[in-house]
Amino acid sequence: MKRLARWVAAVACLAAFEARADLYVWVDADGETHVTDDPDAVPAEAKPLPGADAGVGSLWGGRLRGPEPRAASRDRSEADRRRDRIVEGALDDLRRGESARAAAALESVLRDDPRNPEAHWYLAELDRRRGRFDSAARHLEAFLAHAGDAYETWRATAERRLRGIAAESSLAGAGEGPLRLVALESPHFRVHYDARLGEASPGYARTVLGFLDEAYRSVVSRLGVAPRESTGVVLYAKAAYLAAHRHRFSFPTVGFFDGRIHVASAAHPETELRSLLFHEFTHAVFAERTGGDRPYWLNEGLAELSERASRGEAALSRSERMALAQRIESGTWIPLARLAPGFGGLDEDGARIAYLEATAAAAALEARLGRAGIGKLLDAIGAGADPDVALRTLAGLDTAGLDADLQRTIAVEFPR
Repeated sequence: MKRLARWVAAVACLAAFEARADLYVWVDADGETHVTDDPDAVPAEAKPLPGADAGVGSLWGGRLRGPEPRAASRDRSEADRRRDRIVEGALDDLRRGESARAAAALESVLRDDPRNPEAHWYLAELDRRRGRFDSAARHLEAFLAHAGDAYETWRATAERRLRGIAAESSLAGAGEGPLRLVALESPHFRVHYDARLGEASPGYARTVLGFLDEAYRSVVSRLGVAPRESTGVVLYAKAAYLAAHRHRFSFPTVGFFDGRIHVASAAHPETELRSLLFHEFTHAVFAERTGGDRPYWLNEGLAELSERASRGEAALSRSERMALAQRIESGTWIPLARLAPGFGGLDEDGARIAYLEATAAAAALEARLGRAGIGKLLDAIGAGADPDVALRTLAGLDTAGLDADLQRTIAVEFPR
């Protein structure tokens, strides 16, 4: 099963490509998610996913973190309050994945006030995950120069990210020359990482092993089954990943699973890589136990739950459940049976809802079956049982029954 770049709603901070500002993300008829910066490579029938204009960072998970706009107060001028409102609107745009619009708003703030700390912070985030290291560093340096006592808690993060950007800049040409992989010993993983990552960050191996150990314990506990064999993981510097795997696809990718997990990594990995490993390892266990990636809604839902758990988040926020309730009320709920083979053919809003439905359905199934039941379900599918037969046997309902039960639960929470 190929695991390509996937859409997630939250904005993240890991630079994955030295890419153009415009990226195109779509799901094909087989449910595979594609990413490219070449508009000519996008098929005419492709349906974009949410966040398709959000840059590479939106593909990596992780929450949007940074200083909130200052609350309006009488001791601030009307011009200051107006700039604060613009920054607040830009943050809303970023959370929705509309990074181009957010960037334009933040740049307008800096034209009016070049010392605005929040605008520098979030523009640094946008540039950092697009691989624009020099610009990201300039914005972080400006943030440190102009941030007062109110931003003290963010100064250490800004300084750490400046060091990380310096390391990433040194790796920008890491695809040149032969790839040198360093092996790591791990009880559950066969890990190899690009030697340049360890050279740029002496603590890299320890950090990655820690992330993988957490992912193993969390995912095995959630799924109720462990891989029968150790899982291969290869981590590359950004340029080395592209040099090694660009020929395999007709579009750029940020990671995939082909029996091993392959991902591009920052030299100083933070929570973004940790969340990605939780997500990808869930897919790896699902594929190993079932022999494939179907039903797709369950595969993706379990992976989303694992990723959210890695960040300490609930299965779905209240606003996400409310969005599903609105779909039920309007009669535009997507049947889970439609999502079993994949998410291909959905429009932007439909794809966003598909991920929420998958996450909600997987959470409901977890609550009904428990970890042991989820493990039995995966193994039954792997033994050749039809998923609906396995669901009826273990959960007492099939896909349609789970769908109807989920809709009733959400509708009760949000009565008309």
